Amino acid sequence: MTDRNDDNLPARLVPPEPGETGRSHWRVTPLGIALVEELAGRGCHVSTIARALGMSKDAFRSCRDRQPEVDDAYHAGLAREHDALVTNLRTAADAGNVVANIFLLKARHQYREGEALEANVNLSLNTGGVLVVPNKMTMEEFLEERRRAGQYDSPQRPDTVERIPGQRHPSTIEGVLDPETRRGD
Repeated sequence: MTDRNDDNLPARLVPPEPGETGRSHWRVTPLGIALVEELAGRGCHVSTIARALGMSKDAFRSCRDRQPEVDDAYHAGLAREHDALVTNLRTAADAGNVVANIFLLKARHQYREGEALEANVNLSLNTGGVLVVPNKMTMEEFLEERRRAGQYDSPQRPDTVERIPGQRHPSTIEGVLDPETRRGD
């Protein structure tokens, strides 16, 4: 064990404080705190930082819990690394790298592929009397289906020629074409 005042080491194993019970624990010195920030800023893994301090990964985690300044130094290093990486990526994106632009949008602005974007839009649509009929149905078949479903309650106008859905009248285009050929085929 080393003296409590020996700051030439990045970390040292110290006995419990006078009057305390328990076992020895690692204490990171100011030199070690600077080392933690530098290594985290370079992107080193937690186990690499712990090894540089001369302790295990679990001991380093305990030091971070026990010494808030160690945890602050670790997070300051991570923030420095983050800023450097974003700067590099931003530079590549500004130079025309499409992949970098896509990644920045996804990572920094929560864009996700395959998910609908949430939008709060009020839409009022006036089709001006346009009726959209499915490709495989005639107008009469469509209107009859809507009447049966209760979605179209308008009575037929008396001046219209009543036709039975499914039957083809020879004077219309539907009567001339092959019965299996419809719009959209």
